[in-house]
Amino acid sequence: MMGKFEKLSVEIPAELLDSAKSAVAGGEFLSIEEVVSTALRTWQEKRESNLARLRALIDEGYQSGFAPWEGADAIIAEGRRRLAERQA
Repeated sequence: MMGKFEKLSVEIPAELLDSAKSAVAGGEFLSIEEVVSTALRTWQEKRESNLARLRALIDEGYQSGFAPWEGADAIIAEGRRRLAERQA
């Protein structure tokens, strides 16, 4: 479990609070605090996973080498070419 606990007061939409209360009443969680802690932990894990994926993609990009800059017109033309392929 986490180490030190801190008290926090937040305002959330009534619908979210109702959902959390229902989850507690239904036995999914022991308390509203557990609902919030689980939600924050899930967000943190997803965030860390997304950051790791982005770092891996950045590394992959660096390892693939750099293409020479052909200018904005070339990028726009390539985008239009790809769009035309999808629409065909």
